[in-house]
Amino acid sequence: MALTCTIQLFAQQVESVTGKVTLLRVNPVGGAFGPPADRIDAEVIIKLNTKPDNAYGFQLRKDNNELTHEAMFEMLQYAYANNLEIKIEYTRLPNRKNFILFRVILEK
Repeated sequence: MALTCTIQLFAQQVESVTGKVTLLRVNPVGGAFGPPADRIDAEVIIKLNTKPDNAYGFQLRKDNNELTHEAMFEMLQYAYANNLEIKIEYTRLPNRKNFILFRVILEK
């Protein structure tokens, strides 16, 4: 069991992508997105025009990341409403199309 967890940890990669938000979805707390083998536990889900088959998400919960995630959500709303390009960073796992998003960057 520990070996599997270690392998998964090293298999994770931090990647980034830039594009315009084409989908901005909000799920109820505990809501998930994606098929069982590629599910992410996230309340906010986005898709970008540059990688239309991929989805990215994060949680909006009362925890240590609450303020950061609220700010990320507001940035995504602003980018979507104004058709602006954003850059996001996420954790990638092999053979997946749905990822956990941890950073939103809005450049001028």
